[in-house]
Amino acid sequence: MRRLILSALSCLLLAHPADAAPRVDNQVALAVDGVTQTRNLPVLLAERLGYFHDEGLDVRLIDAPAKPTPLDLLGDGRANGAVAYYHHTFMSRTDAKLDTEAVVVLGISPGEKLLLASRLRDKVRTPADLKGLRIFTGGANSGKTTAMNALILHDGLSLADYTALKPTSQTDMAKALVDGAADAVVAHEPDASAYVASGAAFVYADFNSRAGVLASLGALYPSTSLYLPTAWVEAHPDQAQHLVNACLRALAFIRTHSAAEIAAALPIADTGPDPQAYIARLVSDKLMFDGDGLMPSEGARMELAAMVALNPAYRGIDVAATYTDRFVTESPDAPPLKTLHDAANP
Repeated sequence: MRRLILSALSCLLLAHPADAAPRVDNQVALAVDGVTQTRNLPVLLAERLGYFHDEGLDVRLIDAPAKPTPLDLLGDGRANGAVAYYHHTFMSRTDAKLDTEAVVVLGISPGEKLLLASRLRDKVRTPADLKGLRIFTGGANSGKTTAMNALILHDGLSLADYTALKPTSQTDMAKALVDGAADAVVAHEPDASAYVASGAAFVYADFNSRAGVLASLGALYPSTSLYLPTAWVEAHPDQAQHLVNACLRALAFIRTHSAAEIAAALPIADTGPDPQAYIARLVSDKLMFDGDGLMPSEGARMELAAMVALNPAYRGIDVAATYTDRFVTESPDAPPLKTLHDAANP
């Protein structure tokens, strides 16, 4: 019953009076790297709870988890902006020659964990012991690979010190960990917990929570971000500000509500057929969003260094040009978390 009531309230939030309708020139299309993936929760909530509408914007979320990619949609004009991991700004500048910049950082961690095969529990005690391991990561520029490379570099190793394995099914990867064909895996929830529950692996490094990412990487790590072409920002500063305002309201909603309350505010089409499974995943994933919207500058440099180590083509990027804190600092919805930001970015 409570879920039905909250869902009804959510519908009411979306039912705005006609005289409050956004202007036609404030239509904005955002390409999202998986609209209902919990890594993109803030922008989903901003749309579902009517925060974009409250800012006078008519925002359309375009689901782009595969092909076409957010960069494809930005490049041909089908999208005005995109929501994906921050390092996509490096990719857009180098791979597509399209200057983009993150205008608000939504995630402050990769939302992942590095799990080692249980047979290595007494053998890997220090970062140096990671040398020579075979690790399931992801594609060359995936969030998993970039985070893993950042960890390796932070630990004083080089990318040549481990072997990146192409991921397969969870069942096959768990078997490889047990049989000795692989030594570790980078995983999101609920997969990470499944590896632990099966006895195949244990958590070596937690990149998920604020405390975990600081312990593992030494700095907050910008992940999910709203990024826009620099030319569009310059031509539409008001719309950019309103987009950021709505996203900051969504971050505040996540920060002040439990996983169950957040799930109750979303329609079943977003949470999937098993609300309890969604809630269980969200308990962990919502920790990604414990930030203030500002760019953790040390983490930005660390992320670029990880990309450059894998592909020197990214070496010429000016990291300061890939983000702006202007709209967060000028937003009336900026949260009082500046002290936390400063503590993680001395």
